[in-house]
This record gives sequence, structure tokens and C-alpha cells, in this order.
Amino acid sequence: METGKIKRVLMINSIRGFVGGVERMLVSLARDFSEQGIEVYGLFEQESSREEAFETAFHSIRCAGKDEIDDLITFYHEENIDLVFIHKCSFANWVVGFNKEFKTVVLVHDHDYYCLRRHKYFPYKRINCPLPFNLAYCSMCSMLIKRQNGKLKPFNPIPHLKLLQALRACSLVFVLSDFMKNNLIMNGFEKNKIKILVPYQKCASIAEPNSPANPVVLFAGQLIRGKGVDLLLVAMQKLKNPARLRIVGRGNDSNYLQQLCQNLGLWERTEFVNWTDDMESEYQRADLVVVPSRWQEPFGLIGIEAFAHAKAVVAFDVGGIREWLKHKHNGLLVPAGNIDKLADSIDILLSSKELRCKNGKAAYDTVANQYNYQRHMKTLFTPLEEL
Repeated sequence: METGKIKRVLMINSIRGFVGGVERMLVSLARDFSEQGIEVYGLFEQESSREEAFETAFHSIRCAGKDEIDDLITFYHEENIDLVFIHKCSFANWVVGFNKEFKTVVLVHDHDYYCLRRHKYFPYKRINCPLPFNLAYCSMCSMLIKRQNGKLKPFNPIPHLKLLQALRACSLVFVLSDFMKNNLIMNGFEKNKIKILVPYQKCASIAEPNSPANPVVLFAGQLIRGKGVDLLLVAMQKLKNPARLRIVGRGNDSNYLQQLCQNLGLWERTEFVNWTDDMESEYQRADLVVVPSRWQEPFGLIGIEAFAHAKAVVAFDVGGIREWLKHKHNGLLVPAGNIDKLADSIDILLSSKELRCKNGKAAYDTVANQYNYQRHMKTLFTPLEEL
């Protein structure tokens, strides 16, 4: 892969350490650059856990505050940075400052930049929002309150608007799906700046499918309301087929979900597993994977992870999920929020090992043909070289 004049890249993210899919993809992309002989620097707003798998992805790491932008620009000029690659950033002045001095790229992972509530669904009934950002009605929807350190606090929406405006001025914008591309166009981003970055997932060795008396249904992801684990628990109670549920992840809803599990009488056949680096074992143990998100998934990377292990997926039809999940081909697509249909779809796959294997094989082929390394690297480096 020819990388032209790119020798050093600065990657910016709000948190240093693994939290969710954003940080996992950040590290994956850092390693993609490193494999091309490009040095990758990391700049973060706040500390989290310092895990070796995260730290070793970067040539150099700094954490800094909002007001240090001038010093940061000087430092990274001295380091001869060629490209600034933003993943998650909270500070408009960082984006404006770096954009003036460097070629700047942003990968929009989720809805945070154009939704004050971040979830892209309305409060109370949690109906998904189809509207573009508007300071007036978005302020009313959010009630200008957000949760910080477990407490609800008022916030000023103007810095949020300034951040959105600054990001629109970046040289290039990556997204993972046409769904997100359309969202950005609706929110004032220039169409010709937006490029689809095809995510890459390495195909695993296919193990002999499980055939236990109690098949395993797997959920993997953050334990937050938008991921819909509570909906999955209610669906599990409605199943006609015996099955065990493994919930792999961590998040603010952990205690609530464990209490709900007990209230539904599911405790004896549900296992809560903290996030693990050994997802390989989790996929091998699983018979199928469920993505029960209530929010509009920008892509749903966990789905193609499951596909790479030849696992069929059952998922709600939200956001960009239908771009990789083809109904009755590599899994089952369920109308958003319909818990009865979710239970029925899980039952359909639990009832037939043959159908699970057929869908799992198609899932594996989807990753091998569409989400492979060659397509990923081409869609990453071609737009960068055109800068």
C-alpha cells in the first residue's frame, strides 16, 4: 500500500483506554497505520484504564486540557505530524486549531455531535429521532440536562453547536455506513467530503457448531439503555426453546439489568460477564448472537465480529444494521422494538441447528467478501492520499 507523504499521524480521542467500540476501532486503525510504517501519536482529553493492548498501539501518548491547544499545536509541529485524525473530541477550539495548521480528518462513530442527548431517540417513549440538529428543538428535547458522574447537571448547548460547526470544516469525514453518510448530509456536512470507510474483520477458524441441550445466546457490548439489553431479557422470558444467555460487557445499567434479570426469573440461566479481551472464546461458546439495540446503530460492528465466527445474528432493524444483516440470509432482522418478534426470531434459530449453520455460513462469507482487509485499506488510504 503506497502511503505517499504520510509519515506521522496524530489520533485524537476523548478517553485514553478501552471503553467501547470507538476505542477498539481507534486502536485497530492505529495498527493499520503502523503496519504501513507510519508513526501514530495519541492525544486524549482524559485518562481511563491503562491497558497494554491500548498503550502499545501508539508511538507517543499525551493527555491534555481544553486550554492547552496552542502548546499542543507547537509540540505536534515539532514532531512533524502530517495528518490529524479525530475520533471523539469534546473541544471545538481543538478542532478549529488543528484544522488551521494540519490536514484534519474526522471519523464520525455515533450521533454525539448532532444530538444533545447523544442517543438520537426522543425521551420517555424512546422513539428514534429522524430530525437534523436544531438548537431550539434539540435544546427542548434534552431539557439542557446531562448526566455527569451519576448526577444530572445543566449544560450550555452553544459549545456543542460550535463543535459541530468546527467538524464540518474538516478536510475529510469518514463514516462506516450509508445511513451515517445520509445523517451527516442532513446535518450540514458537505457530501463530497464524506467517504465510506469499510470496516475490516478478520475471519476466525470455523469450529464445529455447538449442539448443547441449552444453546447459548450471546450479547456483547456496553450495558447502557441504548443497547437494549433490557429488551433482550424480556424476550428471553418469552422463549419456547430452552437457552442460556451470556451478557458480556460493562456499563451504567449493569445493576439495573441484574435486578431485572432476577425479577424476570432468568437468573439461573443468565451469566453476566465483565468485558473480556478473549471474545474468541465467547463466540466459540455461542450458538447465535443478538443485537437488541433501541438506538440507531451507526453500523453495529459487533454484528460483523459475530459473522467472522460464522454466527447468525438476530437484530432490531435500526440505523445501519440492515446494510450488513440480510434477512433470512445471514440472520434475522426484527422490526425495531418489537420484543415478541425478537423472541420469535430467536426461537426460529434455536429450533434448527441446520438453519443456524446455513445462516452462519452466509454470515462468514459476508465478512470474507465485503469486510476484508483489502477493501478496508483501500477505503482508508485512497481518500487520505487524495488530500
